[in-house]
Amino acid sequence: MKITTQNNTYKIGSHNITLSRTSEGVLKIFADSMEQFNMAMGFCHAHDRMVQMMMVRTIAQGRLSECLKADDETLEIDIFMREMAIYREAQKEVENLSPTAKKFLDDYCFGVNDYLKRYSRPFEFKLVGFKPEPWSAADTLATVKIMAYIGLAQTQQDVEKFIIQSIRNEVDLDKLKNLFTPHLDEMTEEIVTLVKKAKIYQPAIPKSIKFLAALPKMKASNNWMIAASKSKSGNVIQCNDPHLECNRLPAVWYEFVANIGDERLCGVNMPGVPGMIMGRNRNVGIGFTYGFMDMIDYFIEEVVDGRFQESGDYKDFNGRTEIIKRKGKDDYIFKVYENDRGVLEKAPEESFEDGFYLTRAWSGHKNGAANSVEAISRLLTVKTASEAGELVKDITISCNWIIGDHSGEILYQQSGLLPKRAHSGLYPVPGWDLNMNWKGLHQSSDLAKIKDPSLEFLASANEDRNQIGKPLSINMPMGTYRVDRIAQLLNQKEKVDIDDMKEMQKDLYSLQAEKYFEIIRPLIPDSPTGRVLSNWDLKYDRNSIGATLFEEFYNDLLKEVFGHNMFGEKVWKYVIDETGLVVDFYRNFDEILLNSNASIWFNDKNLLFKKVLEKTLSRFSANQIRTWGSQRKVMIKNIFFDGKLPAFFGFDKGPLGLEGNRATIVQGAVYRAHGRQTTFCPSYRFISDLGTNKVETVLAGGASDRRFSPWYANDLDNWYNFRYKTLLF
Repeated sequence: MKITTQNNTYKIGSHNITLSRTSEGVLKIFADSMEQFNMAMGFCHAHDRMVQMMMVRTIAQGRLSECLKADDETLEIDIFMREMAIYREAQKEVENLSPTAKKFLDDYCFGVNDYLKRYSRPFEFKLVGFKPEPWSAADTLATVKIMAYIGLAQTQQDVEKFIIQSIRNEVDLDKLKNLFTPHLDEMTEEIVTLVKKAKIYQPAIPKSIKFLAALPKMKASNNWMIAASKSKSGNVIQCNDPHLECNRLPAVWYEFVANIGDERLCGVNMPGVPGMIMGRNRNVGIGFTYGFMDMIDYFIEEVVDGRFQESGDYKDFNGRTEIIKRKGKDDYIFKVYENDRGVLEKAPEESFEDGFYLTRAWSGHKNGAANSVEAISRLLTVKTASEAGELVKDITISCNWIIGDHSGEILYQQSGLLPKRAHSGLYPVPGWDLNMNWKGLHQSSDLAKIKDPSLEFLASANEDRNQIGKPLSINMPMGTYRVDRIAQLLNQKEKVDIDDMKEMQKDLYSLQAEKYFEIIRPLIPDSPTGRVLSNWDLKYDRNSIGATLFEEFYNDLLKEVFGHNMFGEKVWKYVIDETGLVVDFYRNFDEILLNSNASIWFNDKNLLFKKVLEKTLSRFSANQIRTWGSQRKVMIKNIFFDGKLPAFFGFDKGPLGLEGNRATIVQGAVYRAHGRQTTFCPSYRFISDLGTNKVETVLAGGASDRRFSPWYANDLDNWYNFRYKTLLF
């Protein structure tokens, strides 16, 4: 069975639904009702992306060892997922769904399962003997929860664990506090002493994780809305380019166009989740960036005889036994311990000794999905931006939503489950002190919002979105370079149109480099390599050698100040090579390098920059500098085989030399995190004038996960070369 570019009627249950594709392979659904639309979406997800959605579910369940293969790698993942209890809690959350949202999911599940009953499973699953079980509402909720955690909330966990380990490794506390100011200012000597005593268990996703390629890391993004007063057409213009992991096939997103009675939809969702999470209908356009809300905290627990202290008394943990079935091997049985604060971090094989431990609290642990599905189920038919804003504020994932409508309104709305905490959230506090425990969650009405008819545009790019009078929600945002560049380009023109938006979405100019050049330009020597650097246009295009030279200098500077003089060179090498800490939180490091005059860091900034610059330039000959793209080539790998098959089979594409950088509108980060190479690039580009029925898009891949489908990677070349396709809806 194949969905082609011809309109064909497919029977899904008792419903006859017309499905086809655009000439670029984008799914088109013609449905009489939302019930039919959701059934068709489930059917088509199973048809086009079964491997992707079933692998995500299996990971969330902690059943890789049982269903796919049993080795040390899959066991580590299964242990971690069982500790997080993502699937267990998703099953409970089904009971929290309203009848409308439950029907929304049930219709989708019906479509998935109708396909599973009637058509053969993919050859990949036959290869490993895996037979997918029917899809359920809990599976969709688990997909939402795991996407909310991996690469999103987990980012906050990583930086907090890094701070904990820095304290234990006797890093200079004055420098550590200054680096993360003001959020460590209230950290007392008592807490520092407790942190040094605490047992550290480090499973923050094991290092050797290949199967987690199925879980796209989601982190950055740009989005902006142009008010009607600023656009040449007199209509709101919507622009989105979510930055996700792009070195993978199939693409993260699933793109579609839908006619549902009188309603029209065009946008994307994620396999396993129905509805539309970015795109537009006839009246409203919706997009988001990751919000970097702090939804994770660590608490220090004092444990005696297997019990934890609380206000001078000792209480029993809530313990549960997990049994991981393993293909061809004995079951692995271990125990997980929790209290009202969170999950105790303890290696499964370790005996439960007296001492100090950490519990990990995540605000989405028990309530992370049902409300999101409630909102998604109602977003499809919203008529105004205000109506959409009221819905998205209850989505439990940390997002910066920018919304516009046909009448000309634009607005910003923050979402996420924000804990009511008594401290900044960036360092652990004693769990036995109930005054330091979470006091529930903030109401969604407490979150940041902007609704100002006088604004000509709204934009977000993962920067600090805290608002005066609102609770502190973000303690570790990204820098402002991207959003500042968006504003700079928009302010250069009185009126803008779709072509201007396309130019902006391929902009490679770095305001970060511009700030550094204010310091180093007079320090650059008049030498062949010096002239390469001084003549650089500050753009991270693939053919640039100036970008390469500047990045070498920037990394040398980081290494000198934060490696040699703070964390230690071996630790810093690991931070750079194996984590995304600098990619995500370069703002903190730049604050020191660009703005600090504190003597704890350096005595003479110009002298430091000059010394490092000379060291960098001495390593290069002007005619032997590699281009920016040539040293950043990545393979776009199939998520199931993950590069294990020979190239001539064609499951992987590339290599592609990526453009952009952490601080350019085209973010082009390439680094290793949790044991594997990852990237952050604009995974999907979407532009639309809301006064028209046209959308300009490009996807980092294609519609299908079938290697021999013409829609496997058909949009990839257009994506790489900043070309768009036009969709009518």
